[in-house]
Formats: sequence, structure tokens, C-alpha cells
Amino acid sequence: MTTTIKLLAIATLLAACGDNKEIPDSRVSDGKPADAYCSDCPAAPALGAQIDRMGRPAVNTVLTKGFTADQTAAGAAKDAYNADSSPANWLTNVPEFMKNLATLDALDTGFCGNGICEVGETGSSGANPCADCATATQVGTITTACGNQVLYNEGLGGAAKADSYQALAGLLAADEIYVDTSRGQCAFYLAVEFGVATGLGNTTCGGRAPQYDVIDFSLSMLAEGIAGFSTDGMFKPDLKDNAPPHTDYLASFPYLGDPH
Repeated sequence: MTTTIKLLAIATLLAACGDNKEIPDSRVSDGKPADAYCSDCPAAPALGAQIDRMGRPAVNTVLTKGFTADQTAAGAAKDAYNADSSPANWLTNVPEFMKNLATLDALDTGFCGNGICEVGETGSSGANPCADCATATQVGTITTACGNQVLYNEGLGGAAKADSYQALAGLLAADEIYVDTSRGQCAFYLAVEFGVATGLGNTTCGGRAPQYDVIDFSLSMLAEGIAGFSTDGMFKPDLKDNAPPHTDYLASFPYLGDPH
């Protein structure tokens, strides 16, 4: 009797444990749910013709026939710029950019603090306390504020030449924004490019964050040059369009706030 009970117990254990020749049922896949890999989803749409590129905002607006009376021709030229997806072609815009940079360089004519001793201005202790002339008795003889733009004559100043605006035109025609990922703080637009152009280097990451007032920075850079920015290391621009920067942005990805 005892022997019979032992044999029955062993048989029960063998039946319970199995023979290890089959995969336990818990590991057998029941198959993926219907459409788990989107087998019925439509194919991704093919990209159409490029209609815009926004490396550095406002560059195309003001430097591609920005002062041309024929708005039809200007619009066509701007559209062609936006549609050009080949960086190899971008430097062909340099001659056009140079012409318009010269116009923008004169934008701050008569602006106190632009570093140019212009006609009618006297030294800082003279009749005009915000003038740019070196001494109280000096009177300006320059009729325009041309020559103080960033990279004018490659940053060397001097008389106007045929290629005075070529260096900056080349930098802007290479329509890319640079970000220094080794920097832990991002404070202002074009920090990397501006640091290279001025020889001052950059302590912030650059790029283009949503809170940057890119138009004010661009206006000051193109019209006043170095004199158009604060000397506190934050390069706050002098010239302003009086349109406040956006505040409806997020501190983390995707950064842009709700559409409105």
C-alpha cells in the first residue's frame, strides 16, 4: 500500500512539472494585436517643394531687395531665396546682401551714441552732451554714420571700398544658426557669430531661443555695430522696434507656447 501511494505521488509531480520539452504557456505569444504596427496606416506624405527656410530671421526680408521699389521683383527674389535648399548656392546672395548692408549701415545717422562724430555734433562736454566726438571742441564733419557696422572692412574701419560689406554679407549668406553646446547658459541671439566677428568670444550658447528679441539685435548689429550694444557682457541692443519679445513660451521642449 505504501509503495502504491509513493508511486502515485511521483506520477503527480511529474505531471505537474512537465518534461521541459515544451515552452511554458506563459511564454507563448498570443500574437500581436490587430494593426499593432500600423499596417493599415497610410504612407508618410512625400515632401513637396521647399517654400521657406528660417535660419536667421529678417535676413531675407531686409537684405534681398529690401529697398527695391518694385515689390513684385522683390517678392520673387525673396521666394527664390526661401526655396533654395542647397547651401552650395547660398553665397551667390553675397553681392545683393552687400548693397543692402550699405543702406542699413546709414540707418543710425544722427543717432547719439553710435560712435560716429557727425556733422553738427560736438564733444561730450560741449553743447550736445550725448555726442560722439572725442573732445569738447571737436565738431563732426561726417555726414552719415556709415562705417560702424559689424565687420565693416573686416572690422578694421577706414574708408569705404567695393568690398567693405563683403565679410558680413558672407557670414549672413551662410544661413545657419550656430549653437555652442559647451556653454551652460543661453542669453542672446547670434552669440557665437558675434563673438567671432568681434574677437570677443562667447560665454553663452547663442542659437535662437523663443525669448530672444532677434529684430532689435539685428537692427543694432547692422546699423551701429559694436557701439549698438551694452558693455555689460549681455550685449543688450540700442536700436529697438518697440515690439516686445514673446513671453508665451515654455521653459522646456517644445518651447513654443499654445497657438493663438
